Amino acid sequence: MTETTAERKQETTLTAADVANYLRQNPDFFLNRPDILYDMELPHAQGNASSLLERQASVLRNRNTELRHKLNEFVSIARGNDKLFNRIRTLGLALLEAGNLAELSSRLRQILTKDFKLDEANLFLFKPSHETGPFAVTSEAELQNTLGDLLRGDRIICTTLRQREMKFLFPGFDRSDGSAALIPLHFNGELGLLALGSHDPNYFNSNMDTTFARYVGDILSRRLFHFLK
Repeated sequence: MTETTAERKQETTLTAADVANYLRQNPDFFLNRPDILYDMELPHAQGNASSLLERQASVLRNRNTELRHKLNEFVSIARGNDKLFNRIRTLGLALLEAGNLAELSSRLRQILTKDFKLDEANLFLFKPSHETGPFAVTSEAELQNTLGDLLRGDRIICTTLRQREMKFLFPGFDRSDGSAALIPLHFNGELGLLALGSHDPNYFNSNMDTTFARYVGDILSRRLFHFLK
């Protein structure tokens, strides 16, 4: 039995995908066939290129532009991290140089609101102190009663809060809602909580990186332990 002409034609018919795959596997195909390039044109709907080489150059230029944008973005992020590191370094040195709890809490709030440009900052301590300063003495149970599941062990929580929760953390808060970063403080036991607040409900959110916040919390915890022991 012999194959029909239709069957042979079906077996040898090339598709656009076949041609595309072949050209990908043989990128030098047009090097020795310039006459083919002269006869090829791309529709205007795919760009202003009138030949395959021009189209390829256009694609490469677009990719180069995308790479430059990504590089600029990385540089911008690096510069932002560098500025943030310098501010945290200043804060860390200020905490280390503080001579007592009052000075520690005062410097902490001043730098957080001035250098970091935060709207709110409040320090809660679980252990009473004979000193006075910009900090509040409370109990872990009271915080748990007000904030509920927001306090989860030693996890740093960045989230939107309701007015009742914001007013508890920041007594002067007078807006309908806001956002806060809750940084548990612990060293040889639970010491308290550092609350950072913003009037923008979306400023502190669950997608934020908490590496630097953890670093600040670790330094502050060790200094608090020194003054409260």
